[in-house]
Amino acid sequence: MIATTVRRPTENAAFGRACKAVKPLPSIADAFACLADCEARGDLQGARLCRLLVQRVARDGRVGE
Repeated sequence: MIATTVRRPTENAAFGRACKAVKPLPSIADAFACLADCEARGDLQGARLCRLLVQRVARDGRVGE
C-alpha cells in the first residue's frame, strides 16, 4: 500500500495568515485586570496565561502608557 499525504489548502492558508497577523498587546492595566478576574474566579489556567501576558506586556515596554 502506498501512503500519500492529503493536501489541505485551507490549513496552509490559515497558518500563513496567522503567522502574518500581528496582534497588538493590551495595556498593562487590562492585563492585570484579566489576572485579577481569573484569580477571583479560581481559574488556574487562565491566571497562568494572564501572568504570562503581564510579563510579555512588561517586557515589550508598554508599561506606563
